[in-house]
Order: sequence, then C-alpha cells, then structure tokens
Amino acid sequence: MKRLYIGITGVELDEANRRLIQDAQPAGVVLFGRNIRSADQVRELNRELHRLGLLVAVDQENHRVNRLRDFVRLPTIAEVKAGGDAVGFGKRVGETLRELGFDLDFAPVVDLDYGATDNALQERCWGCTAAEVVKWAGGFIDGLQAEGVAACPKHFPGLGRATKDSHEELPVIPATDLTEDLRPFEELLPRCRYVMVGHARYTALEEAPASLSRLVITGLLRDRLGFRGTVLTDDLEMKAIRHVGEAAKRAVAAGADGVLVCHDPAKIREAHAALSG
Repeated sequence: MKRLYIGITGVELDEANRRLIQDAQPAGVVLFGRNIRSADQVRELNRELHRLGLLVAVDQENHRVNRLRDFVRLPTIAEVKAGGDAVGFGKRVGETLRELGFDLDFAPVVDLDYGATDNALQERCWGCTAAEVVKWAGGFIDGLQAEGVAACPKHFPGLGRATKDSHEELPVIPATDLTEDLRPFEELLPRCRYVMVGHARYTALEEAPASLSRLVITGLLRDRLGFRGTVLTDDLEMKAIRHVGEAAKRAVAAGADGVLVCHDPAKIREAHAALSG
C-alpha cells in the first residue's frame, strides 16, 4: 500500500521531480505556493500528475491560507460568516479546485478558537464553540464536496488549545477533558473520507504526539469515533516531529493510512526507505 504524500519543487514535472516520484512511489502529491504560477500552469501540472496515477491535494482554506492567492481571492472566515453562506463559499472553492484538477483539499480547520496568539491558527478557525464550528465548517464541507473535491478536516483531536506553533515545536496540551474539542470531528467525520491528525502531545492521553499515537489514531479515532476513512498525518517535516523516517514508521504502526512529507527530497526518500524496510 502506498502511504506517502509528498511535495515537489518548482512549477513543472522536470527530471528531478519525476525521479523523486519514481523513487518515493507516493500515493499523492501536495501542491504549495511554490508550485503554482497560473491557472493554466497548475491545470497542466495536475494533468501530468494524474497521468502518473497520483492523487493531487492542496491546502485551500480561506484568505489566511490560500495557495492560489496569486490569481484567486478568498474571503476571510469573518467575511464568510457575515455573508451567512458557508455552503456557497465551499462550492466556490470546490469549483475552482475541481477545474484546476485537484482531488483533495486539506480543509477545513475544525479546531476551536481558544484565542491563542502563537499557535498558527489565527483567522483559520470557524468558531469558539463546537456548535459554531459544526455549523460553519460543516457548510464548507458540504459545498466543497458537492463540487467533487474531498474535504479533510484537521487537526484531530483538536489543536485549538495549543499555545505553540507545531511548525516550530511540539505543543503540549494539558487539558483533561477534550469533549468539546472532539465534537466537531464526531459530527463532521461521517460526511468525510479523510481526516488529518495534528502534531501535539495531549497529557491526558499519552506522551507521544497524536500523529504517532496508537491510542489516538486507533483507539480514539477508529474505535471510539468509528471513523473508517483515510487517516493522514500533518507534515512530518514540521519541527514538532523529529527523525522523519522513524516518525513515518510510528505513524503507520499507530494506524495512519498516509503520512505527509512535503518539502525536502532527502527526507521524502528517508520516509520511503523507512516504510519500505
């Protein structure tokens, strides 16, 4: 089973990218701003990736996280809520991504907004309560998927309480009751085929980051919540995680179906070697 979702360099499938794909044998490719120059260019790139049998994903959330910002303007979450139409917003995003050849959107963020200022979630959360998130993020999911693009809610089991940015270090979340944080996942995952597990350590659960934890992925997500879709980790190159190859093996052993390694070709090859060994 192919488990890697990788990033590539540049805006075309040059020889180096083709060699990386041949070496890593990924299930899919994740495009970032560095890969996107124009609508015609990204459409052709995605056609080539599809010819290789690869799923193509992107993080396309809202104004704050918009990989297509050079030619697509997206509103903020506040603007969407003021307009009262999250379904319509999801349809707009879904139509754009479908026309460009994307299969999967790593969105929406369904973490609760606890007001932390340095956890990288500012302006990305749909609400402060589970009810708000279910309403607005749920509307986005319905609109997006109505256009044929799969949603991938994140960051299970809820990253909103983090006071550190997992791009830079491993957040430690000491909460003993995650009921409210889990509720958006409980209510929205039955609509979805994918979910992304975040990098944070939950002291009420265990010492391992959630993305490497069998208790979280198999025990909580699979057994308790009953999710039977595809479980992906957040990017293992984030600084919250060390030793990409070892982490890839641990994530799969914990129950993840796929792991993201999105930037460094050497680390992508390291993860592939670890998963093939």
